[in-house]
Amino acid sequence: MSNQKLRIHFREPTVDLNLPITDGTVTIDGFDIEFEPDENAEYDVWDNGFGARVVEQSQNAPVISVPAFTNRKFRLSYIYVNSAAGIESPHDLEDRRVGIMTWNNTAGIWARGALQHRYGVDLTRVCWYSTHPQRKSLDPAFKIEPLSKAGTLDSLLVSGELDAVIEPNVLPSISKKDPRVRRLFRDYKSEEQTYFKETGIFPISHMITLRRGFVDAHPEAPIAVLKAFRRARDEAFDRLTGSDPAILILPWASAQIEETRALMGEHYWPYSVVDNEAPLKAFTQYAHEQGVTPEQLPWDSFFHPDAAKLAGQ
Repeated sequence: MSNQKLRIHFREPTVDLNLPITDGTVTIDGFDIEFEPDENAEYDVWDNGFGARVVEQSQNAPVISVPAFTNRKFRLSYIYVNSAAGIESPHDLEDRRVGIMTWNNTAGIWARGALQHRYGVDLTRVCWYSTHPQRKSLDPAFKIEPLSKAGTLDSLLVSGELDAVIEPNVLPSISKKDPRVRRLFRDYKSEEQTYFKETGIFPISHMITLRRGFVDAHPEAPIAVLKAFRRARDEAFDRLTGSDPAILILPWASAQIEETRALMGEHYWPYSVVDNEAPLKAFTQYAHEQGVTPEQLPWDSFFHPDAAKLAGQ
């Protein structure tokens, strides 16, 4: 009997956690994989942003996820400020012009949640300027205005027309070390490590999601997909720290992994529900508080029940 076809769309096909699947090292039992590069085409599985996922869940969209989290990033280091704006602490963001992409962008939800809960920033006092103002908060207390100036978030921050920016990627000006901009937290590594030690939160950006229609037709798919992504994650770690590392540009990569494990635990990137309770609870709380969802969703409601119960990490 031939395998069933499974169409995968990766927003990030070449990141380390997805690469073992896209390069064919890891297969999905019972399925032949077909990669669909067009995000507007039809596909069965994709790496879904958590912000989009909570909106889908609140709207009863016909999708279901497995606890494979192929992108996680601490987001305090993605808050950028104009160097001349006089912003020295998170509280200084109040009454300032802060640029964002969309209100339900995953990175923004995480960053705003940390600003509010860890640093006491009143998010309703921030003047938010969005590149996609049609996606507003459900809570009118948040002031979200369209960007009236031409240019990118990066260029507007450099020019001083924005005081700060929260962005899901590293701004070009930051990569180029432009002195006119900097990160809010100068020692962001220490700040994020302390954040983890005090909260237990390693922010989730993407989770692997399937169409419900595909799962109804192939009920074995969620378990097969989750097992494959666990193997891919393990392969990604082995490519960094195994006997013949594929990543050479970091000469002390193994030592850095051990340093991370000493802080965050041996299995700090778990693909399970129970081991991700802290970030799942936090994100659903932040999404509701910020008006992304009309109510706080149950933190474990996103996942296929069989995949949620699958033993292991």
